[in-house]
Amino acid sequence: MAHREGVFTADGYVFARHYDRKKLESRAADKFKFKPNDVVLASFPKSGTMWLIEVMKAMYNDWGLLKVDKTESPTWFEEHTLFTRYFGSICQHVVETVNVDDLPSPRLFFTHLPATIIPCHELKDKGVKLIYICRNPKDVVVSQYHFWKVFVNGACSTGNWEQTLQSFEESRLHLTPWVRHVGDWYQKGTEDNVLHVTYEEMQQDLPGVVNTKSQNEGVVSSTTVAAMRNQQFNFRFLDEEIVPKGENPFVRKGAVGDWKNHFTVAQSERFDAIIGEKVKSINRNIPYQ
Repeated sequence: MAHREGVFTADGYVFARHYDRKKLESRAADKFKFKPNDVVLASFPKSGTMWLIEVMKAMYNDWGLLKVDKTESPTWFEEHTLFTRYFGSICQHVVETVNVDDLPSPRLFFTHLPATIIPCHELKDKGVKLIYICRNPKDVVVSQYHFWKVFVNGACSTGNWEQTLQSFEESRLHLTPWVRHVGDWYQKGTEDNVLHVTYEEMQQDLPGVVNTKSQNEGVVSSTTVAAMRNQQFNFRFLDEEIVPKGENPFVRKGAVGDWKNHFTVAQSERFDAIIGEKVKSINRNIPYQ
């Protein structure tokens, strides 16, 4: 297994040890009170979450964001509902000193939770807008491989590409199975408060995706990979306890198709048989090569 022991399964998904099993099993997330103007950005980890966050922040400047020290970021939904104190003083400081109920509307949230665990009925009933971003799973697993080698100083990974790939295929990594995670969220695609976008669409035509002519130039220029890599201060987890100094696992290449630099032919064929054959049955718009 690519990850250390300590992960557990809830509702058919694998969770890392910074999630509280009791809170998950008791559906503590259902108790969270959303407001009508809230916007929630959802994704499987390493699918373009940080990029989508920066795009949304660039498009609108009146978000109710968390302000901790010099950082300003949307609320990580899990952090205020389902996390333990695994991240130490950083999360404790945020959770204990910031009451998200006091943030002005519209509040911006992000989450990696499966659709079966986040209280989607609350989102629809209260008119909360939700955006789900999806990415080619081959690029997702490559991004995860590089992320876990750095995050928490590599404590969650062996650093072995083949083991990481097999763990993803066998649904042993955090929040897998990927196919079910994406499939459950795409079932929400018929709801009028849900917008689906893909990482690849944003790469190909970001101005068209944001669809704001007067803001296109500023949004695009401020949310390139190079620009985001220079904005490390926006990611409040960049503490030496979590990430080595000078590293930024949240923004790496930002490329489409980087999987071709990692997969062997045999690995790609195996992945196609395990994951790829199921992709189009979820939704034909999901990118896959």
